[in-house]
Amino acid sequence: MRPGGTSVLSRERSVIMGTPARTASGRSPLAGLVTSSRASVLRDEVAVVTPHEVTPLGDSLDGAVGIVQLASSTLVFVRYGGDVIVESPPTQRRVVATVPLGPMHVTMGTSEPGELKESGFLLSAHERTLMRPDPWAGALVVAADEQRVSEYRRMVFGDEPDSPRRTAATPMLTHACRRAWSATSAITDETPQEVVDQFLGTVEDHLLTALVLSWNDDVTAGHSYGPRHVAALREWLAVNHGPGVTVTAMAGGVGLSVRQLQWVVRQRLGMTPIELLREVRLDRARDLLVAAQPDSVTVAHVAHVCGFVHLGRFSMQYRQRFGESPSSSLRAVKMSA
Repeated sequence: MRPGGTSVLSRERSVIMGTPARTASGRSPLAGLVTSSRASVLRDEVAVVTPHEVTPLGDSLDGAVGIVQLASSTLVFVRYGGDVIVESPPTQRRVVATVPLGPMHVTMGTSEPGELKESGFLLSAHERTLMRPDPWAGALVVAADEQRVSEYRRMVFGDEPDSPRRTAATPMLTHACRRAWSATSAITDETPQEVVDQFLGTVEDHLLTALVLSWNDDVTAGHSYGPRHVAALREWLAVNHGPGVTVTAMAGGVGLSVRQLQWVVRQRLGMTPIELLREVRLDRARDLLVAAQPDSVTVAHVAHVCGFVHLGRFSMQYRQRFGESPSSSLRAVKMSA
């Protein structure tokens, strides 16, 4: 039986005219089961884990949402009962994972045409994620604050940067979420509260471990990369340093994820990717100013070509790096000509 099968869905009440119905939660950790034919109701229920938008592709929905609120994480089951597109913005400081209970088409960022996923995956922290879930199988969503996941990671692995990681983190995530939902939704009101509390603590440990291993896999995969990726990044930035360059574009340019890129640059160069981009831009600006022919360029033109939008900020950063203003560098060239 799939998670969300008869053991839980049999407790649903019917929905009349799109009005949401909620089952009584009792002592069960399941905070009632909401059923509704309205996308906005289903969206607002699931928003407890992450903001998102739901766009129906048909005339009607027959959805259900169940929420298990744990001490520092949340597990949600959602079934829309109709074709929808779910758009999640960047998760930022939240670690959010989705476990499809049926085939789900997923597109992250602008990576068209996307791919069909049947096992758990992390939503992007830096780009939007578009999902088209199976209408009736639904999906599980688990989320926790990044700080909590990081604390749990240190508790499990310690502070060593080369902590062990699992390459099969995604299957474990899928397994942990399915087991957690099936187990918590089966708890009855007759179960002693002490037993429920102890059981939920164990469930959350499993969920956080799965999140840590999935998140850790993405972050620490950069440990297998070294100077060649930094060299490749410098080569890429030598050509692509104009206006509009983002960390996402930099990562894509060298075949890394954003978190892998951040780890590599921090470990190898002691800075962030944006700080490296700024250095490349400043160095390029100095090269152009020093090589300029008298009266052929302006400081503003050089700043724009090198990707700087604010002239005042460019001048300040240039002075900090080279000990003189951009105009002084340009004047020195003109005086020596």
